[in-house]
Amino acid sequence: MEEKEKERPRRRVGVRERTAQLLDLPADSLGGLPRLELTGDRELYLEKYRGVLAYGKEEIHVDAGQWVLQITGRSLEIKAMREGELRITGWVDRLELL
Repeated sequence: MEEKEKERPRRRVGVRERTAQLLDLPADSLGGLPRLELTGDRELYLEKYRGVLAYGKEEIHVDAGQWVLQITGRSLEIKAMREGELRITGWVDRLELL
């Protein structure tokens, strides 16, 4: 006898995601999701973040909507902080979504 696989609950697909699929665009191009760009291990650029929750030379926590982004490293410094844009420099050792 074969065991039946348990059905996974279906994830609701939002209007933005459906529109992106229909137009063959990346899902984050219509807004909503944060965008992260890491240049080597020295500079991090983040768009569409909500706020900085904790700030120190070795660890920074950023509210990224559904997640908290934990940046761990050495000599971390927020170089630019504008509405929706954040630039961090220093030696980035680890990025973790909490």
